[in-house]
Amino acid sequence: MQPTLDLVRRARATRATVLLTGETGTGKEVLARAIHAGSPQRRGEFVAVNCASFPDTLLESELFGHTRGSFTGAHRDRRGLFELAGRGTLFLDEIAETSRLFQAKLLRVLQEEEVRPLGADRPRPVHARVIAATNRPLHDEAELGRFRRDLYYRLAVFPIAIPPLRARPGDILALASHFLEKYADRDGKNGCFFPAETRARLESYPWPGNVRELENQVQRAIALADPGTPLTPEFFSPEIGGHAPVTPDAAAAAGSLRIECDRFEAAFIRRALELHGGRKSETARALGITREGLYKKMKRLGIG
Repeated sequence: MQPTLDLVRRARATRATVLLTGETGTGKEVLARAIHAGSPQRRGEFVAVNCASFPDTLLESELFGHTRGSFTGAHRDRRGLFELAGRGTLFLDEIAETSRLFQAKLLRVLQEEEVRPLGADRPRPVHARVIAATNRPLHDEAELGRFRRDLYYRLAVFPIAIPPLRARPGDILALASHFLEKYADRDGKNGCFFPAETRARLESYPWPGNVRELENQVQRAIALADPGTPLTPEFFSPEIGGHAPVTPDAAAAAGSLRIECDRFEAAFIRRALELHGGRKSETARALGITREGLYKKMKRLGIG
């Protein structure tokens, strides 16, 4: 994470648009808030919006504002989030989920630094710094024509890629200890700790849901435990509680490398499918493969 955090520190010193990329659960909003907190934009508000949560018309109203009578239900003028952020930061999460029509309107706002609320006669100046985030490879989406190329280049002035948790295993126990302290204090479960077996399982688990999954697992374990008790593997979900750490001797005894790799890959895909509610398109994006590639792997591994 050190190269990533160095980019975060450098991003604080500029008003350039930042594009955060990384799998679901890697902490993109946490880093966006860290950039805002250490930059001149901290004088204004940090305003976050999940672009995937709104259809185009509502998202446009949410960001740009609207005037009274501009559409059914618009009973009064309303400022959009661009204006409400002031000279602060506007965080646009899941930016890849927007339509090309909305992308064209957003591009103009970023270029002209002004918005025209729905139904308004004149544009209004805006000064918020934009940080966008996506769990999809936006450059590839632009190359395939699924995302406007001009908007991609406008957003990716200062790109920061966040590595998945499985690529930085040295962070697992440090993060788990942080969450243990946070939730044990909140729930009055002081004195709880991770025994050696639990630490080994946490370090060997692949964490397809990344930091968010780790946080949820620690929170679950603390909720089930009594104050002062060790958080043994049975306090965690079956994927972790029943996931024995792999050693070279154990792997050799269990079977061939191909068999063990297939077993690991199948467990990883099943967990990813569970995290994404069985939605194969979202699962494939989170795993960094195509939907067709996911179907082929599921068929080969016997995943229903």
